[in-house]
Amino acid sequence: MDCQGSHQTEPDLLYLNILNDAGEKTTESGRNYPTSSTPYRPSPEESFTPRNCLWTKLPQLDDSDNEYLVKKGVFDLPPSRHLDVLIKTYFDHVYPFAPVIDRSAFVRGYQSGDCSLFLLYVILTTASVHAPAEILSACGFDSRSAAQESFFSRAKLLHDFATEDDPLLMLQGSIILCMVILDHPTDRDFGYWFHNAIRLATKLDLRNSCIRENKPPALLKLYKRVWWGLYSLDIFHVSVNTRRSRLLENTPTINLWTEDDSEEDNIFEQSSGLLSPTTPQQRALPVVHGELSRIFGQCLTNITSKPQQDPRQTLHPLDAWRKTLAARMHVGGNIGADVYYLTIQAISYRFECILCRLIRRYWQQSHHTEWSEWAKHRLHSAILELDTIARRVLASGNLLDFPISFVTTIIALLALHIESALDSAETDLVRSMARISISQTMLVLTQGQEIPALKRALPLFEEIVAKKNLYLVPPNSLGQIPMQSHSQENNMADAYASPHTQVSVVPSQFEQSENSAWLYEDFLGFDLLDEWQIGQLDFTGQS
Repeated sequence: MDCQGSHQTEPDLLYLNILNDAGEKTTESGRNYPTSSTPYRPSPEESFTPRNCLWTKLPQLDDSDNEYLVKKGVFDLPPSRHLDVLIKTYFDHVYPFAPVIDRSAFVRGYQSGDCSLFLLYVILTTASVHAPAEILSACGFDSRSAAQESFFSRAKLLHDFATEDDPLLMLQGSIILCMVILDHPTDRDFGYWFHNAIRLATKLDLRNSCIRENKPPALLKLYKRVWWGLYSLDIFHVSVNTRRSRLLENTPTINLWTEDDSEEDNIFEQSSGLLSPTTPQQRALPVVHGELSRIFGQCLTNITSKPQQDPRQTLHPLDAWRKTLAARMHVGGNIGADVYYLTIQAISYRFECILCRLIRRYWQQSHHTEWSEWAKHRLHSAILELDTIARRVLASGNLLDFPISFVTTIIALLALHIESALDSAETDLVRSMARISISQTMLVLTQGQEIPALKRALPLFEEIVAKKNLYLVPPNSLGQIPMQSHSQENNMADAYASPHTQVSVVPSQFEQSENSAWLYEDFLGFDLLDEWQIGQLDFTGQS
């Protein structure tokens, strides 16, 4: 089935529209998304190294097409020394979360100048989010947004010109591009690349190959990694809007990915300096991510097809999985500093928030107060766990080390806090503590304001928070907001545990005015998480 043809472009990062609609229509934030791109134009001695010379013409294209690509700067690669840093950045920061390519084969091709130029630009696009700022500056870019836009546009050109005839390579590139969120909307969003990946996987008969296990062992391991990467994207696709249909829901079961399916380290490739030895956490990461995706898919199916069942039983598989997570990810005593563990934990609590909101909605409609309150309590507990993770990242200051799926999960957390702060059904204490959490979460995201996705999202969040009078202090004082104290955290937990507690601590200036009441009502009418999209991934949606 060619799913790509049926894909209709939806507004990417739909939460931007949701937040924009929560206040008065603006003339700038909702429509103007400035694009910045500073193409790199190397000097001849930099560009035409022995390796780069092999990338000055694509033999499968005619002269006019090659000339067009030359004018578009497709063959203008950064100097080798900077290119190496970008490649290593990809393998250190992006690859562990989506190990869908053969590292050794790529490095060998890259060093000989014979790797896919399309895949190279795909890798550079995602690496630009995490690369050292001085490297991007040395490559001629004045921001991460400019670097990502430039690399992405060239990858897109190579895709559109059909410069690659290997469907596996195009599938791998499409999966990786699902992780890209530019600082402005694009028709080549998550939905486009995701549907393209589904189409290519069908063309490759990837599913049946994994079931029959009729490929050479090394290729079969790669196929399984690609399949589970695609499966996780499918789960994310429906998690950001639970009214969607899963594209892979009815596919036969494929054996879960195990650590034995990971690519073996190659001493030769490591000697190049481009690849670091694989850590135990990196080997475990995609395994537990695949398990989490399958658990969420099962829970979501149970909630939508068997909503009357005991909700505690619905979430039991998630609870059991989480209890063994730290041990299975080989995390020692310093759990709070492990990027991989915190990312998976954050995604799991994001999924839990989505499930609890669905459960709560159903039992509210069924007038079953006990289960509705239970789901509300679980939702609040999951939000508190996300808050704890966010504070750890804030203290470490290493948001740039986290994948885009984590970044968008923190964005989703901010939306949840806004929802709580504006929910008239919540106690005054819960709404007041939500305002504290809004300020802290905004501070976390401000740490990564150079990330293109946040460069795009933050101004609209700042606008809606200001319009709703949700700031505890003026915006220019955000950097001085103290960390939430232990006693404050206990107060929040107590307030959530006792939903009927009323404490009048909401400052009077935050109370709804008569003229703005309709804005709150409209805002609460939106399903923030169900419509959350990552770009169009939602990625956020990873995240």
